[in-house]
Amino acid sequence: MTEHARLWTAPGSPQVELFKARFEHFSFDRHSHEQLSVGVIESGAEGLHLGGGRVVIPAGHLVVLNPGEVHTGFAADEAGWRYRMFYFDTALVDEIVRDQLGASGAWFTEHSVRDPALFRLLRHVHRTQEQAQGLGQAPEQVQRQPPQGPERKRFTDPLTAESALLTGLGAVVRRHARTHGVRGVRGVPGIPGSTGTRRTAPELARQMLHDRWDEPVTLADLTTATGWNRSTLISAFRRAYGLPPHAYLMRLRANRARRLLLSGQAPAEVAAATGFADQAHLTRVCKRYFGVTPAAMRP
Repeated sequence: MTEHARLWTAPGSPQVELFKARFEHFSFDRHSHEQLSVGVIESGAEGLHLGGGRVVIPAGHLVVLNPGEVHTGFAADEAGWRYRMFYFDTALVDEIVRDQLGASGAWFTEHSVRDPALFRLLRHVHRTQEQAQGLGQAPEQVQRQPPQGPERKRFTDPLTAESALLTGLGAVVRRHARTHGVRGVRGVPGIPGSTGTRRTAPELARQMLHDRWDEPVTLADLTTATGWNRSTLISAFRRAYGLPPHAYLMRLRANRARRLLLSGQAPAEVAAATGFADQAHLTRVCKRYFGVTPAAMRP
C-alpha cells in the first residue's frame, strides 16, 4: 500500500483544516492539536495512545479528540488505515455549542464513536470540500483543474461550502458533546488545570511558554517564574498537560508553523519565524506530528 497524506484549509471556511491520509507503517509522535479533531476511518483501523490507555478506532467509526489532548497515532490493523480528518477552530466550536446547546463549553468523552449516519454525513462533507479544492482521490490522481461548469459552481459556492461544514460540526456537537463537568481552563479548551484565580506553578510555566514560544526558554526561566525546582516542575507539568515543557514548546511552535504554511508562506521563511533550526528541522517535526511534510500543506 502506498502511504500518502495531504493537509489543506477548507474552501468553505478558514476556521477549518482538512486532512486525508493512508498509512501502513507510519506512526505519529506524541502531540496534540489546538483544534477539535473529528475524523472518519474509511478502512483498516487506527490506534491511539492517550491518557495512559490505548484506543482502537475501526473502519466505519468516528475518531474524536478534544483540543489539547495529547495522543499518538498508529496502525492497529496489518493493512494500516485510511481516514479523513476535520480540525475545527475552538472559536467556531464555541459558537456552535452556544447556538446548539446553549452552553459556554463542551467536551467529548468518547474517542471512538459508532454513529453510521454521522459517519456518512461527515465523509460526504469532507469529499465535497476536497472536490471544491480540485483534489483527486490520491496524490497521483490530483486533478490539474477543479471541476468545471455547474459541477464547479456546486462545489465552490461559498455559502454552500460553509453551510456544509457547519452542518457537519453541528451534528457532531448535538449528538456527542457533553456540557456538564467540562474540563479545561477557559480560553485553553481541553487543558486541565485550576479553575480558580490563583495560578498553579504548571499554569505559570505554561503561560510563559505561550508568551515566549518564539524565543529560547530555559528551565532556569521556568523555575524562576514559578519558584519550583526543575524536577518537581517537569513532573507536575507533564501530569497537567501530558507533555514535559520542552515538548510542549515544540508543539506550540509546530502548530504556529502549520498555520503559516497553510496560509501559503514558504517553508524556509516559516522555519525561521517559528524557532526551528532550519527547513529540514521543520520538515522532520511536521512529518512526526502531522503526518505530512510542508510540501503537502496548501492554503
